[in-house]
Order: sequence, then structure tokens, then C-alpha cells
Amino acid sequence: MAERTFGWVQEAYTLDNLKNVVSVFVPDSSINRLLKMDKIPRLIQEEDKRDEFIKELDQEEIRIPYTHLKGKGTPKGYTRSNAPCSGIIQAVLPGQRKEYQSDWPADSFLRWAVSIGFLDYDRTSDECSISDLGRQYAKAEAGSKEEEEVLKDALLSYPPVCRVLSLLMKEGHMTKFEIGARLGFIGEAGFTSIPQSMILEGLAAAQEKEEKTKLLQDTEGTSDKYVRTICSWLISVGWVRKTPKEIPGLYGRKEETEVIPQSYQLTLKGRTICNHITGVSRYKKVPKRVMWDMLATKAADREYLRNRRAHIISCLEKSPLTPLQIQEYLRQKGIEEEAETILDDIKSLENIGLQVQKTRDTYRITDEITGLLFPETQSYLPVKSQVSILKDYLRSYLSHVDHKYLILLDLGFDGTSDRDYEIQTAQLLTAELSFLGGRLGDTRKPDVCIYYEDNGLIIDNKAYGKGVFPSHQASR
Repeated sequence: MAERTFGWVQEAYTLDNLKNVVSVFVPDSSINRLLKMDKIPRLIQEEDKRDEFIKELDQEEIRIPYTHLKGKGTPKGYTRSNAPCSGIIQAVLPGQRKEYQSDWPADSFLRWAVSIGFLDYDRTSDECSISDLGRQYAKAEAGSKEEEEVLKDALLSYPPVCRVLSLLMKEGHMTKFEIGARLGFIGEAGFTSIPQSMILEGLAAAQEKEEKTKLLQDTEGTSDKYVRTICSWLISVGWVRKTPKEIPGLYGRKEETEVIPQSYQLTLKGRTICNHITGVSRYKKVPKRVMWDMLATKAADREYLRNRRAHIISCLEKSPLTPLQIQEYLRQKGIEEEAETILDDIKSLENIGLQVQKTRDTYRITDEITGLLFPETQSYLPVKSQVSILKDYLRSYLSHVDHKYLILLDLGFDGTSDRDYEIQTAQLLTAELSFLGGRLGDTRKPDVCIYYEDNGLIIDNKAYGKGVFPSHQASR
């Protein structure tokens, strides 16, 4: 089974490019002809399956392997700037200095098209084809009412879009960090957000305007990136506007404010569109497209987490249940879980954009769910990791500490997440335990420095893939 992570999209912004990606699958469309007659013969070498690509694009019913669409990464001896074109979607997307883009943007646009239902994905064959909705979109005239309606249905079927819109409807004006902190699965790798307080500290300490600009552009977590990407779509369709937000500076001093440009508000059109999320009055509620793949991303036991959450969705879509009833339902599926873990999952399902109704001690998903299919090729029952088992143990003791800090367990076993590990450690101690201080990081500085009254701590974070210090570190 190919490992794909549909449902979460970064760095794919332009609707025109999305339409071209979808139109690839319409036989004899202008982009389909351009690829067959010009771009692929000219940009792709024979050894990179040029002739096979042309043959696939010439079918009456176009189905193309994902690897042929995405292409390869940067071959040995090349850099990203001069790597050859090796995929069909790479050839579709114009680059800044060349006619095509790399495999990363190609993958991002494919994820986008699959996640909102314009392309169908066959997990068994690892192939993509166009859906009925995608065909409508590809054939709709640019700027037409038909195109607008198709985009509305597609975007509102994507739960994270609904989450962002709902938060803006409730809160009014939010930065990407404020939204990112409330988007995604609670306490899980793959859904990090930079605390806005840390951004404000950095802005206050910056001496030059260029320093502030660099901080705002370069510092963001994974969830913050999802927010920025989603808001770019919503701006394109006129539902959201980008409006800088002025925020009180350090310690809430009103006379010292900072401005975060990547902040968003609903337009009047966006407020009207929000009625489709709840289905009030005459506004039709759009079914939510939830793919199994989007139910976990970076976690080591993501297949287990995806299965557990898919089963929770399935049972809550049918009828209202208590956590204990959900626990019994999962037990029948071979999954043993604690009530606290189930409650975190339910809250997380709200965080990704599903509508969950709580009545007394029962929960029910009020959305119609489409696209949620378990992999047919899953020949074994995935098991829970030791990290998840430890999280379950800790949940029962964290009555007054936000469960989002359980992400520290994931980050502590990930040697590539040093910065996030330091940030979340500092945030836990300052936001939850009344310490002052924060992350210092960078070369020749402590990772975290905190203090309370006359007592202070210098913390050196260490994250390793197996959770074990190398011998040269253990002796320090």
C-alpha cells in the first residue's frame, strides 16, 4: 500500500493551477493537448517515461499512477533549481525561473485536488482519475456562476476549510497563529503551532523592520502553514480578506502594540457561506469529505490512529453515544481505549472541522460523511505505539493541563523537531506553570531559560529518534 497523506495541504495556492491539474484528466482539453503535443515531448526525457506519459494522457478514461503524476525528487548531481522535469503535474505548474516545478508542489496540488473531491484516488492501484465534480469544475467557464457553485461545494466539503471559517465567524479577526493553535489533532506530531506570545516576544526584541519581517515569514508551525494555505483559497473565492491585526505587546501593555500581517476576517460573502456549514434556514448543508489518510499524519502509529478515529466517526455518525458506549464499540472492533483518549479524539474531530453535537453526556456527528474508506489492502490490524500508550497513561493525570502538551512526547522522539520541542517545553512551563522566561535556542545559547521569583532553570532539550541519548551526549 502506497503511503499518502491526503487531507492536509501546504504550499498550493492558485486556483488557476488547480484547474489545470484537474483538466489534465479531461481527454483533449487544452491543457491535456498542450502536455501531449508540446510540454512532455520537450521537457521530459525518454528514460523518465516520456512516451508512457503521453500514452496515458491519450486514453478515453484517464487513470494515471500517482508516481507518474508527482514525478521524482531531485536526482543525485542536481539541485532543486536545475533538476529535470520527471512528472506530468510538474510540467503543468509554471515555475519562477523555469517552465515546470519540482515534485513537492506537484504533490501539494494533487493532495488539494484529491482532498476536495476533484480527483478520485484508488488506493489499491495508487492511481488518480477525475471525479464527476472535477469534470464539472474543469469544464466550467472561468469566472462563471457554475464554476463558483462547484468551488463552493468542493471547498465546503473539506473539513479544515469549515474549521477556519467557523473560528473566524466566532472570533471575528484572527492571526494564523491563533487559528493554527485550534486546528488539527490535539497533542500530536504533524500539528504544531507557534505560540503567539513567542512571536510577540520576538517582534518586541527585533531592532530592525527587516528582522520583524523575517520572523513573521520564517517562523510557523505545521498547523500555521495549513491555515495560511487554506486562507489563500478563501481569499481567492472572496470569503475571507487578509487584514493585519494589531495586538497588545509583551504582558498586554496597550501602549506597546505589535502587528501581525497574516491575519484574517470574514467578508460579508464569507458570513453567508458559513450558513452552509450548519445548514441553517434555506442553506443546504454540504456533506463532509473525510479521507482515512487525514486522520493522522506524522505519528509513528498513524495507521492505528486513523483506524481508531475512523471507527469513532462511523459510530457517531449513526447515533448519539456516551464515551463508554464508544469504548464498547471500539472494543468490538478490536481496539481497547480509555474514555479520556476517546474524548480527546472527539475534540480533535471538532478541531479538524466536523460538527459534533453534545447532549448531556452523549456526542453525535451531525455532518453527512463521504469518502471514509478503510484500506482494502490492510492485511493486519495496526497496533498502538509505546508513545501513544504513554500518552494514554498521562491523560488520566492531566486534569488541569491542556492535553495539547502531549505533543512533547512525539517531539522528544523526533530528532528533526528540535525547535518545536524547545518551543513547546518553554510554553508548557510559562503558560501552564507560572514560570517566566522562554526559548532562547540558536548557537551558543541555552534551549530554554525560565525562572520563578529568585529561582531559575536552564534547560537543554534533547530529542532522539529512539529516545536514547548517544554515548557522547549522555556523559555531559
